[in-house]
Amino acid sequence: PRKLARPDLPDIKPEIVVSAQPGYEGISPSHVRSSWSHMGYKYVRMYRKIFLDPPKSALPAAYNILLRDGGIAMCCTHLFAVYAYAAPGTFGPAARRRKCPRYRRVVGLYPTHAAIWAAYCARLPALPLRPTRLKIFEDPRAGAGAERATVLHLPVVPLAVPCPRMFLPVVMFVYSFRQSTFVSVLLPCAAFELPADSVATPLAEHVPQYAQALADEGDMARLCRIAKNVHDVWRNMVALGVVEDRMWEALDIAWEIVLTAMELVD
Repeated sequence: PRKLARPDLPDIKPEIVVSAQPGYEGISPSHVRSSWSHMGYKYVRMYRKIFLDPPKSALPAAYNILLRDGGIAMCCTHLFAVYAYAAPGTFGPAARRRKCPRYRRVVGLYPTHAAIWAAYCARLPALPLRPTRLKIFEDPRAGAGAERATVLHLPVVPLAVPCPRMFLPVVMFVYSFRQSTFVSVLLPCAAFELPADSVATPLAEHVPQYAQALADEGDMARLCRIAKNVHDVWRNMVALGVVEDRMWEALDIAWEIVLTAMELVD
């Protein structure tokens, strides 16, 4: 499609954010989204992949993770277990297991913070309110020396999305609030570096130059792969119910850039 449709979504209720982080009482969800990157929180890439063999195994209610950076670890409140939707036309885990004995579901584990996702997503599943348990100890792994490590016992939130492979770009925008970072991750291009976000120079002004650089650097097959990645991020955003206008604006610009590059190559 020439344009990626944006679904109609309800506004985020402030009380949902407050339930995730009581300290945000009286603060609008939009302010939480825009100020999050200035609070010192950092995103953590996928911590680990696990493999489930349905119907025999299932996600645990909580999971222990080990992080050396205590500043990050102490802020994490939940562990997102990100996995793909089941294929259409299936009849449940047991039936899928009978039809494909080697079927395994891949689950990516992302330590994260409930409050910011509650401020961004209208379709987020319920977040368990179990307390996070924290233990600090000397890292016992070989070569770790006497470094301090942190073990967190985090509640697990099962999160089904259309394309788990493209979940990290969503995470990166949620934590950075930067359109330039989001677009650069979606459209990798060695020949062009997108400037940082600036009020004086809107992101849309860089579309022709960015598209030309993409067209010069790759063929149609590569551009099709990039377009698929952008479309997969759109599918994830729709599934999560992302309400942030800046994120949708950046996605639209990324889509326009890749389509323009395709026209130049064609």
